[in-house]
Amino acid sequence: MIDLDGTLREPISAQPYFQNAQDQQVIVGADAALRAYQDNWIIVGITNQGGVAAGHKTMRECIEEQQYTLKLVPQLKEIYFCPDFEGRKCFRVTRHNVHNHSQTRWFRQYRKPHPGMLKLAMVRHNHLPEDCLYVGDRAEDEEAARRAGVAFEWAEDCIARHQLATFPT
Repeated sequence: MIDLDGTLREPISAQPYFQNAQDQQVIVGADAALRAYQDNWIIVGITNQGGVAAGHKTMRECIEEQQYTLKLVPQLKEIYFCPDFEGRKCFRVTRHNVHNHSQTRWFRQYRKPHPGMLKLAMVRHNHLPEDCLYVGDRAEDEEAARRAGVAFEWAEDCIARHQLATFPT
């Protein structure tokens, strides 16, 4: 599992929020890290999307953004996102569909640092916490992983480790 904003992708425009779905690029080095995992892991994105609740983008724009990310990063199987500040809603975006998972036992626990999205992804893919890894760039990512019982790795460490593996000295 991987966080998206600040870990995997960033706005091309250098604005705080994506200006449109195509205003995103993969963070340098993140692609090498994903390639290292793609053959043996199911890779899913986990992201808070408070920009919807804050009025910076519509739900439709957020979904289009996630679907564009799936095209940009083919190693991702799907993306889970929470668009509200209370952690009540959770959506799973695939290349062709959007699924509402808001009414599960993790209602009000979706927004990181709560572990709901991570737990939902584990259940959907029949994985135990000890068989998972969550990569992120913020303290809320680390806390969500801890609460889910999942190993955590800082994005910069993950990228550095795989860049060294790709470009030995």
